[in-house]
Amino acid sequence: MDMDSQQKNVPGENVEEPPELTPPDAELVAPRRSSLMLLLLVAFFIFILLDLAILAYFFFPGDTDNKQQAPASQATQHAVDTAEMSRQPVTKSGRDDLRARQAAEGLRDQWLQLQAEAEADGIENWGSKPFADVNETVAAAERSMAARKYDEAAGKYHKAIVGLQSLRESRPKMRAKALAAGGQALNQGDGPAAAAFFNRALALDPDNEAARRGLERAKNMDQVQALYKKALTMEQQGDLKAAEQALVHCQKIDSLFQPVSRALFRVRNGLAEQEFKAAMAAFLRNLAAKRTTAARASLLQAERLRPQSSVVAEGKEQLHQLVIEQSLARLADKYRQAVASEDWARAGDICRQALKIDAQAAFAQEGLLQAGKRLALDSAMQAIIDKPLRLQAKAVEKQARQTLAAARSIAAPGAKLSAQIASVTDVLAVSSRPVPVVLQSDNATEIIIYRVGRMGRFSQKTVRLKPGRYTIVGTRQGYRDVRREVEVRADSKPPLLHIRCTEVI
Repeated sequence: MDMDSQQKNVPGENVEEPPELTPPDAELVAPRRSSLMLLLLVAFFIFILLDLAILAYFFFPGDTDNKQQAPASQATQHAVDTAEMSRQPVTKSGRDDLRARQAAEGLRDQWLQLQAEAEADGIENWGSKPFADVNETVAAAERSMAARKYDEAAGKYHKAIVGLQSLRESRPKMRAKALAAGGQALNQGDGPAAAAFFNRALALDPDNEAARRGLERAKNMDQVQALYKKALTMEQQGDLKAAEQALVHCQKIDSLFQPVSRALFRVRNGLAEQEFKAAMAAFLRNLAAKRTTAARASLLQAERLRPQSSVVAEGKEQLHQLVIEQSLARLADKYRQAVASEDWARAGDICRQALKIDAQAAFAQEGLLQAGKRLALDSAMQAIIDKPLRLQAKAVEKQARQTLAAARSIAAPGAKLSAQIASVTDVLAVSSRPVPVVLQSDNATEIIIYRVGRMGRFSQKTVRLKPGRYTIVGTRQGYRDVRREVEVRADSKPPLLHIRCTEVI
Protein backbone atom coordinates (compact mmCIF):
# COMPACT_ATOMS: atom_id res chain seq x y z
CA MET A 1 0.00 0.00 0.00
CA ASP A 2 1.45 3.41 -0.99
CA MET A 3 1.58 6.65 1.02
CA ASP A 4 -1.49 8.19 -0.64
CA SER A 5 -3.65 5.28 0.36
CA GLN A 6 -2.36 5.56 3.92
CA GLN A 7 -3.38 9.29 4.15
CA LYS A 8 -6.90 8.44 3.09
CA ASN A 9 -7.45 6.12 6.04
CA VAL A 10 -10.05 7.36 8.48
CA PRO A 11 -9.14 7.27 12.17
CA GLY A 12 -10.80 4.34 13.94
CA GLU A 13 -10.69 1.91 10.98
CA ASN A 14 -8.35 -1.18 10.88
CA VAL A 15 -5.24 -0.51 8.83
CA GLU A 16 -2.81 -3.23 7.80
CA GLU A 17 0.71 -2.81 9.04
CA PRO A 18 3.16 -2.01 6.20
CA PRO A 19 5.93 -4.53 5.51
CA GLU A 20 9.06 -4.03 7.42
CA LEU A 21 10.98 -2.48 4.61
CA THR A 22 13.11 0.54 4.70
CA PRO A 23 11.59 3.08 2.31
CA PRO A 24 13.56 5.88 0.74
CA ASP A 25 12.16 8.36 3.26
CA ALA A 26 13.10 6.26 6.30
CA GLU A 27 14.76 9.22 7.89
CA LEU A 28 11.39 10.94 8.16
CA VAL A 29 9.66 7.98 9.86
CA ALA A 30 11.66 8.11 13.06
CA PRO A 31 10.66 11.66 13.96
CA ARG A 32 7.03 10.85 13.21
CA ARG A 33 7.12 7.89 15.63
CA SER A 34 8.70 10.11 18.30
CA SER A 35 5.86 12.60 17.87
CA LEU A 36 3.36 9.78 18.15
CA MET A 37 4.84 8.63 21.42
CA LEU A 38 4.75 12.18 22.77
CA LEU A 39 1.08 12.55 21.85
CA LEU A 40 0.29 9.23 23.53
CA LEU A 41 1.96 10.39 26.73
CA VAL A 42 0.09 13.74 26.68
CA ALA A 43 -3.22 11.99 26.09
CA PHE A 44 -2.55 9.58 28.94
CA PHE A 45 -1.85 12.39 31.41
CA ILE A 46 -4.91 14.31 30.27
CA PHE A 47 -7.01 11.19 30.75
CA ILE A 48 -5.65 10.70 34.29
CA LEU A 49 -6.26 14.36 35.21
CA LEU A 50 -9.84 14.30 33.92
CA ASP A 51 -10.58 11.11 35.85
CA LEU A 52 -9.26 12.71 39.01
CA ALA A 53 -11.43 15.75 38.37
CA ILE A 54 -14.50 13.57 37.96
CA LEU A 55 -13.75 11.69 41.18
CA ALA A 56 -13.25 14.98 43.05
CA TYR A 57 -16.53 16.30 41.70
CA PHE A 58 -18.51 13.37 43.05
CA PHE A 59 -16.70 12.94 46.36
CA PHE A 60 -16.50 16.62 47.45
CA PRO A 61 -19.24 17.66 49.93
CA GLY A 62 -22.26 19.43 48.44
CA ASP A 63 -25.66 18.89 46.85
CA THR A 64 -24.85 16.21 44.29
CA ASP A 65 -28.43 16.17 43.04
CA ASN A 66 -28.00 19.61 41.51
CA LYS A 67 -24.58 18.98 39.95
CA GLN A 68 -24.56 19.01 36.19
CA GLN A 69 -23.40 15.78 34.59
CA ALA A 70 -22.86 17.21 31.12
CA PRO A 71 -19.37 18.73 31.67
CA ALA A 72 -18.04 15.47 33.26
CA SER A 73 -19.42 13.27 30.53
CA GLN A 74 -18.08 15.66 27.93
CA ALA A 75 -14.64 15.57 29.56
CA THR A 76 -14.66 11.77 29.72
CA GLN A 77 -15.69 11.51 26.10
CA HIS A 78 -13.00 14.02 25.22
CA ALA A 79 -10.35 11.90 27.02
CA VAL A 80 -11.54 8.68 25.38
CA ASP A 81 -11.61 10.23 21.96
CA THR A 82 -8.19 11.71 22.48
CA ALA A 83 -6.76 8.36 23.58
CA GLU A 84 -8.38 6.63 20.65
CA MET A 85 -6.96 9.14 18.22
CA SER A 86 -3.54 8.85 19.80
CA ARG A 87 -3.48 5.13 19.05
CA GLN A 88 -4.02 5.74 15.38
CA PRO A 89 -1.34 6.68 12.89
CA VAL A 90 -1.11 10.44 12.36
CA THR A 91 -1.82 11.33 8.74
CA LYS A 92 -2.46 14.68 7.11
CA SER A 93 -6.21 14.06 7.32
CA GLY A 94 -5.80 13.07 10.94
CA ARG A 95 -3.88 16.20 11.74
CA ASP A 96 -6.65 18.31 10.13
CA ASP A 97 -9.28 16.48 12.14
CA LEU A 98 -7.27 16.99 15.30
CA ARG A 99 -6.97 20.68 14.71
CA ALA A 100 -10.69 20.98 13.89
CA ARG A 101 -11.54 19.02 17.03
CA GLN A 102 -9.24 21.14 19.18
CA ALA A 103 -10.80 24.30 17.76
CA ALA A 104 -14.32 22.98 18.44
CA GLU A 105 -13.35 21.93 21.94
CA GLY A 106 -11.80 25.35 22.60
CA LEU A 107 -15.08 27.00 21.54
CA ARG A 108 -17.00 24.51 23.71
CA ASP A 109 -14.84 25.46 26.70
CA GLN A 110 -15.47 29.12 25.98
CA TRP A 111 -19.19 28.39 25.79
CA LEU A 112 -19.17 26.53 29.09
CA GLN A 113 -17.45 29.47 30.78
CA LEU A 114 -19.97 31.95 29.36
CA GLN A 115 -22.84 29.63 30.25
CA ALA A 116 -21.68 29.40 33.86
CA GLU A 117 -21.33 33.18 34.12
CA ALA A 118 -24.76 33.76 32.58
CA GLU A 119 -26.46 31.27 34.90
CA ALA A 120 -24.72 32.83 37.90
CA ASP A 121 -26.08 36.16 36.64
CA GLY A 122 -29.62 34.80 36.76
CA ILE A 123 -30.19 34.62 33.02
CA GLU A 124 -33.03 32.15 33.54
CA ASN A 125 -34.95 34.95 35.28
CA TRP A 126 -34.62 37.59 32.61
CA GLY A 127 -33.74 35.83 29.33
CA SER A 128 -35.10 32.29 29.61
CA LYS A 129 -36.59 32.12 26.11
CA PRO A 130 -33.60 33.42 24.09
CA PHE A 131 -31.27 31.49 26.43
CA ALA A 132 -33.20 28.29 25.66
CA ASP A 133 -32.80 29.01 21.94
CA VAL A 134 -29.05 29.38 22.42
CA ASN A 135 -28.96 26.10 24.36
CA GLU A 136 -30.70 24.41 21.44
CA THR A 137 -27.84 25.54 19.22
CA VAL A 138 -25.36 24.10 21.74
CA ALA A 139 -27.22 20.80 21.76
CA ALA A 140 -26.93 20.69 17.98
CA ALA A 141 -23.20 21.42 18.34
CA GLU A 142 -22.87 18.52 20.78
CA ARG A 143 -24.56 16.23 18.28
CA SER A 144 -22.13 17.38 15.60
CA MET A 145 -19.24 16.69 17.97
CA ALA A 146 -20.56 13.18 18.59
CA ALA A 147 -20.70 12.65 14.86
CA ARG A 148 -17.11 13.96 14.61
CA LYS A 149 -18.26 16.86 12.44
CA TYR A 150 -15.90 19.22 14.18
CA ASP A 151 -16.05 22.15 11.77
CA GLU A 152 -19.83 22.04 11.89
CA ALA A 153 -19.74 21.81 15.69
CA ALA A 154 -17.30 24.72 15.89
CA GLY A 155 -19.65 26.88 13.79
CA LYS A 156 -22.58 26.09 16.07
CA TYR A 157 -20.56 26.72 19.22
CA HIS A 158 -19.47 30.04 17.75
CA LYS A 159 -23.07 30.89 16.93
CA ALA A 160 -24.12 30.01 20.48
CA ILE A 161 -21.30 32.09 21.97
CA VAL A 162 -22.19 35.11 19.84
CA GLY A 163 -25.88 34.68 20.69
CA LEU A 164 -25.22 34.48 24.42
CA GLN A 165 -22.86 37.45 24.32
CA SER A 166 -25.42 39.47 22.38
CA LEU A 167 -28.11 38.46 24.86
CA ARG A 168 -26.01 39.59 27.81
CA GLU A 169 -24.98 42.80 26.06
CA SER A 170 -28.64 43.58 25.33
CA ARG A 171 -29.40 43.49 29.04
CA PRO A 172 -29.29 47.33 29.55
CA LYS A 173 -31.62 47.81 26.58
CA MET A 174 -33.96 45.14 27.90
CA ARG A 175 -33.94 46.83 31.30
CA ALA A 176 -34.67 50.25 29.78
CA LYS A 177 -37.46 48.74 27.69
CA ALA A 178 -38.99 47.05 30.74
CA LEU A 179 -38.81 50.32 32.72
CA ALA A 180 -40.43 52.27 29.90
CA ALA A 181 -43.18 49.68 29.48
CA GLY A 182 -43.76 49.69 33.24
CA GLY A 183 -44.05 53.47 33.29
CA GLN A 184 -46.51 53.39 30.40
CA ALA A 185 -48.58 50.76 32.18
CA LEU A 186 -48.64 52.94 35.29
CA ASN A 187 -49.84 55.95 33.30
CA GLN A 188 -52.61 53.76 31.92
CA GLY A 189 -53.53 52.67 35.44
CA ASP A 190 -52.68 49.00 34.82
CA GLY A 191 -51.01 47.99 38.08
CA PRO A 192 -50.56 44.24 37.39
CA ALA A 193 -48.96 44.83 34.00
CA ALA A 194 -46.70 47.50 35.48
CA ALA A 195 -45.66 45.16 38.29
CA ALA A 196 -44.74 42.48 35.75
CA PHE A 197 -42.56 44.88 33.79
CA PHE A 198 -40.82 46.24 36.87
CA ASN A 199 -40.19 42.73 38.20
CA ARG A 200 -38.56 41.96 34.86
CA ALA A 201 -36.43 45.09 35.21
CA LEU A 202 -35.39 43.99 38.70
CA ALA A 203 -34.48 40.58 37.36
CA LEU A 204 -32.23 42.33 34.86
CA ASP A 205 -30.86 44.72 37.50
CA PRO A 206 -31.67 43.79 41.12
CA ASP A 207 -30.31 47.10 42.44
CA ASN A 208 -32.28 49.33 40.06
CA GLU A 209 -33.94 52.00 42.20
CA ALA A 210 -36.30 53.16 39.45
CA ALA A 211 -37.68 49.63 39.13
CA ARG A 212 -38.18 49.40 42.88
CA ARG A 213 -40.05 52.69 42.97
CA GLY A 214 -42.14 51.63 40.00
CA LEU A 215 -43.04 48.36 41.68
CA GLU A 216 -44.17 50.27 44.79
CA ARG A 217 -46.34 52.49 42.60
CA ALA A 218 -47.81 49.45 40.90
CA LYS A 219 -48.82 48.01 44.30
CA ASN A 220 -50.73 51.24 45.12
CA MET A 221 -52.34 51.63 41.71
CA ASP A 222 -55.70 50.06 42.66
CA GLN A 223 -56.13 52.53 45.52
CA VAL A 224 -55.07 55.44 43.32
CA GLN A 225 -57.48 54.41 40.57
CA ALA A 226 -60.39 54.17 43.01
CA LEU A 227 -59.73 57.68 44.38
CA TYR A 228 -59.19 59.03 40.89
CA LYS A 229 -62.55 57.74 39.64
CA LYS A 230 -64.26 59.11 42.73
CA ALA A 231 -62.72 62.54 42.10
CA LEU A 232 -63.92 62.50 38.48
CA THR A 233 -67.46 61.79 39.65
CA MET A 234 -67.30 64.74 42.09
CA GLU A 235 -66.01 66.97 39.31
CA GLN A 236 -68.91 66.00 37.03
CA GLN A 237 -71.34 66.78 39.85
CA GLY A 238 -69.82 70.25 40.25
CA ASP A 239 -68.32 69.64 43.68
CA LEU A 240 -64.88 70.93 42.66
CA LYS A 241 -63.60 71.43 46.21
CA ALA A 242 -64.24 67.82 47.18
CA ALA A 243 -62.76 66.67 43.86
CA GLU A 244 -59.63 68.69 44.58
CA GLN A 245 -59.25 67.09 48.01
CA ALA A 246 -59.59 63.58 46.55
CA LEU A 247 -57.03 64.32 43.84
CA VAL A 248 -54.59 65.75 46.37
CA HIS A 249 -54.95 62.53 48.36
CA CYS A 250 -54.17 60.62 45.16
CA GLN A 251 -51.03 62.66 44.65
CA LYS A 252 -49.86 61.90 48.16
CA ILE A 253 -50.07 58.20 47.37
CA ASP A 254 -48.58 58.50 43.87
CA SER A 255 -47.29 61.90 42.84
CA LEU A 256 -46.23 60.66 39.38
CA PHE A 257 -49.59 59.41 38.09
CA GLN A 258 -50.16 61.76 35.16
CA PRO A 259 -53.98 61.51 34.88
CA VAL A 260 -54.27 62.77 38.47
CA SER A 261 -51.97 65.71 37.72
CA ARG A 262 -54.00 66.65 34.66
CA ALA A 263 -57.30 66.32 36.50
CA LEU A 264 -56.01 68.38 39.43
CA PHE A 265 -54.88 71.11 37.05
CA ARG A 266 -58.32 71.14 35.42
CA VAL A 267 -60.22 71.15 38.74
CA ARG A 268 -58.09 73.93 40.17
CA ASN A 269 -58.65 75.98 37.06
CA GLY A 270 -62.37 75.49 37.57
CA LEU A 271 -62.09 76.58 41.19
CA ALA A 272 -60.05 79.60 40.16
CA GLU A 273 -62.70 80.53 37.61
CA GLN A 274 -65.41 80.34 40.28
CA GLU A 275 -63.36 82.47 42.66
CA PHE A 276 -62.62 84.94 39.85
CA LYS A 277 -66.28 85.41 39.02
CA ALA A 278 -67.15 85.85 42.69
CA ALA A 279 -64.39 88.45 43.14
CA MET A 280 -65.48 90.44 40.08
CA ALA A 281 -69.12 90.39 41.26
CA ALA A 282 -68.05 91.77 44.65
CA PHE A 283 -65.96 94.41 42.89
CA LEU A 284 -68.89 95.65 40.83
CA ARG A 285 -71.14 95.84 43.91
CA ASN A 286 -68.57 97.87 45.84
CA LEU A 287 -67.91 100.09 42.83
CA ALA A 288 -71.62 100.90 42.47
CA ALA A 289 -71.76 101.77 46.18
CA LYS A 290 -68.59 103.92 45.74
CA ARG A 291 -66.73 101.85 48.36
CA THR A 292 -63.30 102.22 46.83
CA THR A 293 -61.33 100.34 49.51
CA ALA A 294 -63.53 97.25 49.31
CA ALA A 295 -63.68 97.48 45.51
CA ARG A 296 -59.88 97.60 45.30
CA ALA A 297 -59.54 94.52 47.55
CA SER A 298 -61.99 92.53 45.39
CA LEU A 299 -60.22 93.58 42.20
CA LEU A 300 -56.81 92.58 43.58
CA GLN A 301 -58.18 89.13 44.41
CA ALA A 302 -59.51 88.78 40.86
CA GLU A 303 -56.19 89.94 39.43
CA ARG A 304 -54.25 87.30 41.39
CA LEU A 305 -56.46 84.65 39.84
CA ARG A 306 -56.40 86.05 36.28
CA PRO A 307 -53.49 88.53 35.93
CA GLN A 308 -53.94 89.00 32.18
CA SER A 309 -57.74 89.27 32.14
CA SER A 310 -59.19 92.11 30.08
CA VAL A 311 -62.09 92.26 32.56
CA VAL A 312 -59.61 93.08 35.32
CA ALA A 313 -58.03 95.80 33.16
CA GLU A 314 -61.46 97.38 32.59
CA GLY A 315 -62.18 97.16 36.31
CA LYS A 316 -58.94 98.98 37.08
CA GLU A 317 -59.95 101.82 34.75
CA GLN A 318 -63.38 102.08 36.35
CA LEU A 319 -61.87 102.10 39.83
CA HIS A 320 -59.37 104.76 38.75
CA GLN A 321 -62.16 107.00 37.49
CA LEU A 322 -64.07 106.55 40.74
CA VAL A 323 -61.00 107.46 42.77
CA ILE A 324 -60.50 110.59 40.64
CA GLU A 325 -64.11 111.65 41.06
CA GLN A 326 -63.96 111.17 44.81
CA SER A 327 -60.63 112.98 45.11
CA LEU A 328 -61.89 115.96 43.09
CA ALA A 329 -65.06 116.05 45.16
CA ARG A 330 -63.04 116.20 48.38
CA LEU A 331 -60.79 118.95 46.98
CA ALA A 332 -63.82 120.94 45.81
CA ASP A 333 -65.20 120.84 49.36
CA LYS A 334 -61.88 122.03 50.75
CA TYR A 335 -61.78 124.81 48.14
CA ARG A 336 -65.20 126.08 49.18
CA GLN A 337 -64.10 126.07 52.83
CA ALA A 338 -61.00 128.11 51.95
CA VAL A 339 -63.10 130.61 49.98
CA ALA A 340 -65.54 130.97 52.87
CA SER A 341 -62.65 131.77 55.22
CA GLU A 342 -61.07 134.06 52.55
CA ASP A 343 -57.84 131.97 52.73
CA TRP A 344 -56.96 132.60 49.11
CA ALA A 345 -53.44 131.17 49.32
CA ARG A 346 -54.82 127.82 50.51
CA ALA A 347 -57.61 127.99 47.94
CA GLY A 348 -55.01 128.34 45.18
CA ASP A 349 -53.01 125.38 46.47
CA ILE A 350 -56.12 123.20 46.51
CA CYS A 351 -56.92 124.14 42.92
CA ARG A 352 -53.39 123.24 41.81
CA GLN A 353 -53.69 119.84 43.52
CA ALA A 354 -56.96 119.21 41.69
CA LEU A 355 -55.44 120.16 38.33
CA LYS A 356 -52.65 117.63 38.86
CA ILE A 357 -55.31 114.94 39.20
CA ASP A 358 -57.42 116.19 36.30
CA ALA A 359 -56.23 119.08 34.18
CA GLN A 360 -59.80 119.61 32.94
CA ALA A 361 -61.38 119.98 36.40
CA ALA A 362 -63.68 123.00 35.91
CA PHE A 363 -63.89 124.13 39.52
CA ALA A 364 -60.09 124.09 39.80
CA GLN A 365 -59.54 126.07 36.59
CA GLU A 366 -62.03 128.79 37.58
CA GLY A 367 -61.09 128.70 41.24
CA LEU A 368 -57.37 129.15 40.53
CA LEU A 369 -58.09 132.39 38.60
CA GLN A 370 -60.39 133.69 41.31
CA ALA A 371 -57.98 132.77 44.09
CA GLY A 372 -55.14 134.52 42.30
CA LYS A 373 -57.07 137.75 41.89
CA ARG A 374 -58.39 137.79 45.45
CA LEU A 375 -54.96 136.93 46.86
CA ALA A 376 -53.41 139.87 44.98
CA LEU A 377 -56.23 142.19 46.16
CA ASP A 378 -55.84 140.98 49.73
CA SER A 379 -52.07 141.63 49.66
CA ALA A 380 -52.51 145.12 48.17
CA MET A 381 -55.15 146.14 50.67
CA GLN A 382 -53.10 144.92 53.58
CA ALA A 383 -50.01 146.78 52.29
CA ILE A 384 -51.97 150.06 52.31
CA ILE A 385 -53.09 149.43 55.86
CA ASP A 386 -49.63 148.38 57.05
CA LYS A 387 -47.69 151.23 55.35
CA PRO A 388 -49.90 154.35 55.31
CA LEU A 389 -46.92 156.77 55.13
CA ARG A 390 -46.24 155.65 51.52
CA LEU A 391 -49.46 157.44 50.54
CA GLN A 392 -47.70 160.82 50.69
CA ALA A 393 -46.50 159.92 47.15
CA LYS A 394 -49.22 160.91 44.72
CA ALA A 395 -48.67 157.81 42.55
CA VAL A 396 -48.94 155.54 45.54
CA GLU A 397 -52.06 157.34 46.74
CA LYS A 398 -53.61 157.04 43.30
CA GLN A 399 -52.90 153.31 43.14
CA ALA A 400 -54.32 152.87 46.65
CA ARG A 401 -57.55 154.55 45.64
CA GLN A 402 -57.80 152.25 42.61
CA THR A 403 -57.23 149.22 44.81
CA LEU A 404 -59.97 150.40 47.15
CA ALA A 405 -62.36 150.84 44.21
CA ALA A 406 -61.62 147.24 43.06
CA ALA A 407 -62.29 145.93 46.55
CA ARG A 408 -65.58 147.80 46.73
CA SER A 409 -66.66 146.18 43.40
CA ILE A 410 -66.67 142.67 44.90
CA ALA A 411 -70.31 141.51 45.15
CA ALA A 412 -69.82 139.42 48.28
CA PRO A 413 -66.59 140.69 49.83
CA GLY A 414 -66.73 138.69 53.02
CA ALA A 415 -65.86 139.78 56.54
CA LYS A 416 -62.11 140.08 55.99
CA LEU A 417 -62.29 142.15 52.81
CA SER A 418 -65.03 144.35 54.29
CA ALA A 419 -62.77 145.16 57.23
CA GLN A 420 -59.91 145.90 54.84
CA ILE A 421 -62.11 148.23 52.81
CA ALA A 422 -63.03 150.19 55.97
CA SER A 423 -59.39 150.38 57.10
CA VAL A 424 -58.08 151.56 53.72
CA THR A 425 -60.85 154.15 53.52
CA ASP A 426 -59.77 155.58 56.88
CA VAL A 427 -56.07 155.49 55.93
CA LEU A 428 -56.71 157.42 52.73
CA ALA A 429 -58.85 159.96 54.60
CA VAL A 430 -56.16 160.53 57.23
CA SER A 431 -53.33 160.70 54.71
CA SER A 432 -55.05 163.57 52.89
CA ARG A 433 -55.30 165.87 56.02
CA PRO A 434 -52.16 168.05 56.58
CA VAL A 435 -50.47 168.11 60.00
CA PRO A 436 -48.87 171.37 61.32
CA VAL A 437 -45.11 171.07 61.86
CA VAL A 438 -43.15 173.83 63.72
CA LEU A 439 -39.60 174.56 62.44
CA GLN A 440 -37.10 176.68 64.43
CA SER A 441 -33.79 178.02 63.04
CA ASP A 442 -31.18 180.82 63.56
CA ASN A 443 -32.38 183.13 60.82
CA ALA A 444 -29.09 182.46 59.01
CA THR A 445 -29.53 178.88 57.83
CA GLU A 446 -31.27 178.23 54.51
CA ILE A 447 -34.02 175.59 55.06
CA ILE A 448 -35.20 173.17 52.30
CA ILE A 449 -37.85 170.41 52.68
CA TYR A 450 -37.44 167.76 49.99
CA ARG A 451 -40.56 167.20 47.80
CA VAL A 452 -42.14 170.27 49.42
CA GLY A 453 -39.92 173.23 48.61
CA ARG A 454 -37.43 175.90 49.79
CA MET A 455 -38.47 177.46 53.10
CA GLY A 456 -35.77 180.24 53.27
CA ARG A 457 -34.23 181.74 56.51
CA PHE A 458 -36.30 182.23 59.61
CA SER A 459 -36.27 181.96 63.35
CA GLN A 460 -39.54 179.93 63.56
CA LYS A 461 -42.04 178.76 60.97
CA THR A 462 -45.09 176.47 60.93
CA VAL A 463 -45.49 174.22 57.86
CA ARG A 464 -48.55 172.06 57.17
CA LEU A 465 -47.45 168.61 55.83
CA LYS A 466 -49.39 165.48 54.94
CA PRO A 467 -48.54 162.43 57.02
CA GLY A 468 -45.42 160.83 55.72
CA ARG A 469 -41.59 160.86 55.88
CA TYR A 470 -39.73 164.03 55.02
CA THR A 471 -36.09 165.10 54.69
CA ILE A 472 -35.20 168.64 55.87
CA VAL A 473 -31.79 170.11 54.92
CA GLY A 474 -30.16 173.29 56.32
CA THR A 475 -27.27 175.05 54.49
CA ARG A 476 -25.07 178.07 55.41
CA GLN A 477 -21.99 179.53 53.80
CA GLY A 478 -18.84 178.34 55.60
CA TYR A 479 -20.71 175.77 57.68
CA ARG A 480 -21.34 172.08 57.33
CA ASP A 481 -24.84 171.17 56.03
CA VAL A 482 -27.41 169.76 58.45
CA ARG A 483 -29.85 166.96 57.46
CA ARG A 484 -32.85 165.81 59.52
CA GLU A 485 -35.33 162.93 58.84
CA VAL A 486 -38.81 163.43 60.23
CA GLU A 487 -41.96 161.28 60.23
CA VAL A 488 -45.22 163.14 60.27
CA ARG A 489 -48.14 161.18 61.63
CA ALA A 490 -51.77 162.20 61.94
CA ASP A 491 -52.32 160.26 65.11
CA SER A 492 -49.51 161.86 67.13
CA LYS A 493 -48.53 165.29 68.50
CA PRO A 494 -47.05 167.58 65.81
CA PRO A 495 -43.25 167.62 66.08
CA LEU A 496 -41.04 170.66 66.89
CA LEU A 497 -37.86 170.69 64.80
CA HIS A 498 -34.65 172.74 65.27
CA ILE A 499 -32.68 173.19 62.03
CA ARG A 500 -29.46 175.33 62.01
CA CYS A 501 -25.86 174.98 60.84
CA THR A 502 -23.33 175.34 63.69
CA GLU A 503 -20.17 173.50 62.57
CA VAL A 504 -17.66 175.81 60.87
CA ILE A 505 -15.82 174.30 57.95
